[in-house]
Parts: sequence; structure tokens; C-alpha cells
Amino acid sequence: MRPGASWHLQAWVILGAATWFAGFAVFPRFFGLAGITHYGVWFIDSFAILAANDAISLGLDPHRANPLDYFNRPHVYTHWWLALREFGLTREHNFWVGVTLCLGFFLAAVSRLLPRTPAEGLWYLAILGSVPILLALNRANNDLVIFIVLAPVVPCLLDKRRLVRLFAVVLIAFATGLKYYPVTAGLVLLAGAAGGKREVRARLVLAALALALVAANLAPDLAGVGRLTPKAEGFLTFGAGNLPGWLGLSARAASLGGLAIAVAAVGFFLRSRWFEGWVIAPEDRSVWWSFILGAVLLTGCFFTGTSFAYRWVFALWLAPLLWRLPRDGRAPVAVRRLAAVTGGLLMFALWGAVVARAIIVRVSAGRTPEEITGRVDTFFIGEQLFLWALFLCLLGFLTHFTRQGVRAARGSESV
Repeated sequence: MRPGASWHLQAWVILGAATWFAGFAVFPRFFGLAGITHYGVWFIDSFAILAANDAISLGLDPHRANPLDYFNRPHVYTHWWLALREFGLTREHNFWVGVTLCLGFFLAAVSRLLPRTPAEGLWYLAILGSVPILLALNRANNDLVIFIVLAPVVPCLLDKRRLVRLFAVVLIAFATGLKYYPVTAGLVLLAGAAGGKREVRARLVLAALALALVAANLAPDLAGVGRLTPKAEGFLTFGAGNLPGWLGLSARAASLGGLAIAVAAVGFFLRSRWFEGWVIAPEDRSVWWSFILGAVLLTGCFFTGTSFAYRWVFALWLAPLLWRLPRDGRAPVAVRRLAAVTGGLLMFALWGAVVARAIIVRVSAGRTPEEITGRVDTFFIGEQLFLWALFLCLLGFLTHFTRQGVRAARGSESV
């Protein structure tokens, strides 16, 4: 990976993405072309959270059907979100809350996308402008908040000051308190570098203590989350449970099957020689650790059920490595090929469903509902196979990082 990011190319990425998003903001009907329902209102997910806060202020139970929300949705997140009313935020502030959230996400995203060639800049635009990210921005989904909170984690780990490096633990614990799944981000704390093995061990101990405190605080929320959380299924979702569910397997069978496949994949990568001799260069640690952060968040969500597509916002942290690694002559051929395949699968994951939908709609004029359903089901099965391939590839990189991280904690290797 050659040094030398081009700041003027980054400016073009920012301008291109801003123009793309502005087109949807000015002409919301374009969302329909992307398979996104706009509902005639902006930021419906941030509105639901503010409506839950307003419900408490009016003496209502936010965990029941909420008449203050557009769709009567109950509050399905942790009670930490219900503290927003203490800052004076209500539904009347939703538009500006949503705008601020989207701008914060945009700035956090583009600050890490530093293209070195025009082609790399187009790659970033294709990911930043993808349908799942449009969906997240349209709804001001709180996964954007998680993205913003976790964005400083890698810069913290790269800082020269020990206290700043340890602050990464606080960010991960806070994000976990907001939405549970960021607990998987703790894997990136295995990253070594300046602190050495003692600091890596200290990070892990502090993380265990902090996450235990968060878990204890969220215990009442965990008891009811399964009952309230809407099931992610159909178009614009992903997860290991999609394919077994379509095949009629029970949720338990799907979970056990997915876990077995994941364990088998990790075992394969532990025995393989694909990554042998490959150590990320010091100047590339930011790109590598960001990739690991995004990969572990997405992979954790994939293998623990199904998620709505806005969870793909973390794919932005995969983008730099997946572009540069296949072109890095210092990396083993097997690693470069794995990165190239992973990049292709990621692009399919972000764009495949919407392209397939457009094609099916175009060629299905005059067809019976049964024929259209058959075509949709055929694509759905194929899509799941490609998604499984993507996450098995990501497991390869995560296995390599974890093995190196464990060795670093023992003082025998650096990651």
C-alpha cells in the first residue's frame, strides 16, 4: 500500500457524495427508485426515539404501542436513549436532530476516505452512495450514532498518549450501552503498537470490567428486547438466519447451523497458510484496524440473526483496505486474492438487491404474481449464498487479526 493520499481527490469524493445525497433530499421521490419508502416524512427512526421520550414526559409507557409515533412503535432500544428528554429534546426538534446526525455521520465517514487515485475515489463513492446508506440517512437510524461514537476508536488506538489509547474502551462500552451489538468491537482492542503487551492486557481487563457494568445496567432492557424488537426480513436485510428461515428451519436450528459453519471456517483459516508471513506495515495500521472494526461489527450481526440494511454503514471502514490490499505487491498472493473477492462480494451486497429488483420489475410486466414471486425467491436464494461467501471471507481476516492479537498480548508479535 503506497503512501500519498490525494486531498483534492478526497474533495471530489465529498462533492460527489454531497451532490448525490442532495438529489434525494430535494427530490424524495427518487427514494422509490432505490426501493426505499420515504413515507412523506423525514427521519422516522430518530422521531420514534424522541416520541418515546415524549411518551415518558406525558406519563405513558414507552415500551407499549406509542400513539405519539407515526407508526405507533414502542421503544425497542436501551433505556439510555430515554435520557434525551433531559436535554430538552422533543419531537419538535426531530428535523434538526436528523440533519445533525446525518451531517455528523457524513463528516465521520469522509474523513477516513482518502483516495490515492480517481478509481479509488469512485470505489468510495459507490459504497458511500449505496442504497443501505441512503436508507440509514433517510430514516436517521441510530446506527449512524453508533458509527459516530465508534469512529474515533482507531485514531485513539494510534495516539501517542496512553490515556487517549485507553479511551477507546470507553467509546466501545458507551456504544454497547446504546445498542448491544457494538460489544463485538472489543476485538479491535487486541491491536498492539505503541502500548505493547502490557497495555493490550490492560485494555482487555478494562473492557471486561466496563462491559460487565454496562451489561448489569442493561439487564432489565435485555429481558424484553426480544419481545419488542421488530424482525428484520425480506428486501434490504441481511443475516445468517435469512436462508435457513426461507428453507423453513427453526430459529434455533438456524443459529446452531450458522455457528457451526462459522466455527468450521475459523478452523480452516487457522490451519491454512494463506496469511503466513503477512504483517501489516506500520503506516497501514489505521486502514487495517478500521477494516477489522467494521468487519467484526458486521460479522457479529450476520451470525447472530438478521439485521436491517442500514447496518451496512460500517462497510465504509472496509473500503480502503479492500481497494488497496489487492494492489499491494508486498502481501501474499492468497491474501490479495481474498481481498479482491471480498471487495467484489461487498459491492454485490450493497447494490445487488436494488439492481435485481429493478430488473425483475422491468421484465415482469404482464406476469402473474406467482411468476414474479418465483423470480424474487430465486434471486433471494442466490443473494444469501453470496452474502455467506462475503462473511466467510471476512472471518478469514478476523481470524488472522485475532491470532496476531493474542500473540501480541503474549509479547511475541505485533498487529
